[in-house]
Amino acid sequence: MLENSRDEFIKIARDYLLENVGDDVDIFEDDIVESEDAFRFHFQSKKFLETGRFGDQYVGPGPLFVLKRSKKVIPYGSASLGIAAHVHLISKLNKERLIRIYHKDYDIWEGKYNLIINEITDDQELGFEDFIIEDFVKVLLKHKIWDSSRYDDKNNESYYYTKEELEQALKAGPLLLKSHFCEKLEDLLVDLINTNIYLDWTLSEVK
Repeated sequence: MLENSRDEFIKIARDYLLENVGDDVDIFEDDIVESEDAFRFHFQSKKFLETGRFGDQYVGPGPLFVLKRSKKVIPYGSASLGIAAHVHLISKLNKERLIRIYHKDYDIWEGKYNLIINEITDDQELGFEDFIIEDFVKVLLKHKIWDSSRYDDKNNESYYYTKEELEQALKAGPLLLKSHFCEKLEDLLVDLINTNIYLDWTLSEVK
């Protein structure tokens, strides 16, 4: 079997289903879609594939994608059928590509990271440091950054960074944000990059 052949990805999909769903389902071989980044599969009960009867059909399974580059399997539920799942997948992959310019091994699917934002300085000494920090504070506040070690059950907002705390931390540098510190790290990183592509930040994997 040739590596990266269509048959290889069919086998990956079938092995995933056998391990995670069971041996009573199979893919529609006549409904496999290949795109630049992935193969898309749909699956149903083997009985339905044999009979075509509505009563033999499983309700709920969404599409299954196998990424060409990593061979990773990305399953979707029934709420993300057809084009909606594919759009979501491509959007995630594009974010991952952008972030990998800065952190080459970034894994948007399973990776867990700490974020370190290093000291922000105005290299040209034009007096813009406060304005630069203000822009980044707006991004961090938008994503509701928190420090779970400060949680106070009497105050649900106690562990969120305030504007003043973020300003002070960015001026002092570096600001270490330990996972899990926001809802969607990929969206935060994309916003930071789009705010200033030269911001000095790094990621460290959570072991």
